[in-house]
Amino acid sequence: MPSSDKKLSVQWGHKKRAPCDMSRGSATTDGRFAYFTPSGSASVYRYEWDSEKWSQLPSCPSLDSGLVIIDRELTAVGGYAANDSTWPRMVSTDKLHTLRLWRWVEKHPPMNTAHISPAVVSTPEYLIVIGGGSHTIHSFQPSEWISTVELYHLKTRSWHYLTSLPQPLTLPSATICGDQLNVIGDYTEGYTCSLQTIPHGGKPIPSSLALSWKPLPPLCGQLVIFRGGSSVNSIHQLVDGQWVEISSIGYSRLGCLVANRSPEEVVIVGGCGVVNGLIQTVNTVEKCIITK
Repeated sequence: MPSSDKKLSVQWGHKKRAPCDMSRGSATTDGRFAYFTPSGSASVYRYEWDSEKWSQLPSCPSLDSGLVIIDRELTAVGGYAANDSTWPRMVSTDKLHTLRLWRWVEKHPPMNTAHISPAVVSTPEYLIVIGGGSHTIHSFQPSEWISTVELYHLKTRSWHYLTSLPQPLTLPSATICGDQLNVIGDYTEGYTCSLQTIPHGGKPIPSSLALSWKPLPPLCGQLVIFRGGSSVNSIHQLVDGQWVEISSIGYSRLGCLVANRSPEEVVIVGGCGVVNGLIQTVNTVEKCIITK
């Protein structure tokens, strides 16, 4: 997130609503389309950036996966098997499912660790899977949250342990900015959204090297809160080590799904808003253009 002394301009546009209410879950984009899967669902929806049309893709074999693009193909990472969705049988999976010719196939080898609702980021050379749940994200037992960060080399098709988070996280968000991997947020109630960052490097971290996470200022407000929490409508950018509010969405919501086609074009889908004192999931779609 580069520093800037210029004020950003944000233009908002309300778009056609999504096919269903959705919150949390996972989102990714390949430039032409954005893909969304709501939390607790095997459904996958595709949004075309230019035409703003929605379509539903074949249901994923796993629920609460992390969506990512690998080799220009949509891939669902981890989650739990759709046929094991009855409490308490929600056991995490280490599998990756790739959508090919309208069918989900297991193209890539399984992870070393099973993850439910991990954060997933990719580059042309590798994939990084961060945190998640080991049994079910609907449990508030810290022993069932994961701090593992593992890396998958696309060329060698091999998985490696990369490092561990400072604390276990479920449903975090992550992005690569410059030469750093940034992880923020959590599913847990009351957890402030402190941002952690490490060099992403692209190579497994040798066991002899102690890799330290660099804590950065916490994000203003608690953006990711599960129960009994509140939501905010502000958008912040990290500038010179401090969070600066650059715009507001128009109304508060928490757990919205976000995909960005470029640093300047972002679409925000769903989330939970407070209506008459009750938290309700919505299907609104807003697109914003950010310019200097």
